[in-house]
Amino acid sequence: MRYLILGSGPAGIAAAKAARKLDKDAEVILATEEHAAPYLRPLLPDLVSGERELSGVADPQGKDLAESGVKLLGGKRARRVDAAKNRVTFSDGSEETYNFLCVATGGRPILPLALMGAPGSFLFLNSLGDAQRVRERAMRSDTTVVYGPGYLGIEAARAVRRLGNEVIWINPGLPRFGNPISGEIEARITDQLRARGVKIHEGTEIADAVDVDGRNFEVVTAGGGTILCHLIVVATERLPNVVFLEGSGVKVGAGILVDEYLRTNVSNIFAAGDCAEVYDINRRESRINFGWRSAIKQGQLAGENMAGGGKVYIKNSEDYFGLLYGAPLLERAGA
Repeated sequence: MRYLILGSGPAGIAAAKAARKLDKDAEVILATEEHAAPYLRPLLPDLVSGERELSGVADPQGKDLAESGVKLLGGKRARRVDAAKNRVTFSDGSEETYNFLCVATGGRPILPLALMGAPGSFLFLNSLGDAQRVRERAMRSDTTVVYGPGYLGIEAARAVRRLGNEVIWINPGLPRFGNPISGEIEARITDQLRARGVKIHEGTEIADAVDVDGRNFEVVTAGGGTILCHLIVVATERLPNVVFLEGSGVKVGAGILVDEYLRTNVSNIFAAGDCAEVYDINRRESRINFGWRSAIKQGQLAGENMAGGGKVYIKNSEDYFGLLYGAPLLERAGA
């Protein structure tokens, strides 16, 4: 049997290991667009701030893949899934076949409309490469604008402020997707950030970004205010990464539609993690579940079910909160 898993995040690794554990003679391939070894995305702000070295963000789940019998293929961005022929084509022109496929491609950050016409003015904070670029650029900057709601915006603002930058956080409001942190906690964290010198513009958007001289940028807010800065960090919500499934026959809503077994409408294709829109048998509804802990649980179950496990994914409320990998958010913001 040949299992192909797309994505090297927590869901993908958990799925690969679970399938290999149940089917010891199987061939398990983990294909990812990442070139780096698996890492912990929630710890990327610590890499930016200098609180952790590169080795400190490595994902312990990914350290023994070879020993577990899982083959890791890096630099493989899925371009097309041919469900009829059990085949995935990648952007480098290569192909991989499968008996069972698990899609665990996570999400991609949302880019504000105002920044679409100014590609050189901003950096995302989403991947390991992004974090390294943000740190390198912030070390040469004096003033940084951070854009993004909730937890992601908070962490980006905190990290860049620790580098000594003047930080202006543009917080557009509650996230539209995933799980917002409670209003009381966000208010306390916001007060902590202000006490540490972060300037906060709440309930507004970036209306425009103008390149002044190749090094300085003028950010215009929806209220008509202007901010001169050296760097714009975009730390926005992530939408399911599912574009490559177009034409595959796999049903997609906001995310990949899966049943309580994490199986799609195509019987040998499963999905898990931030790209999956999971059917909750208790609430009788489908929803996308963001969070590291939940992704691991979903990935493990998808891997087991690909290998014949037949287990139902029964959720509890705790799985619907974006639990941090590490210190509680209040402690991190106040550090």
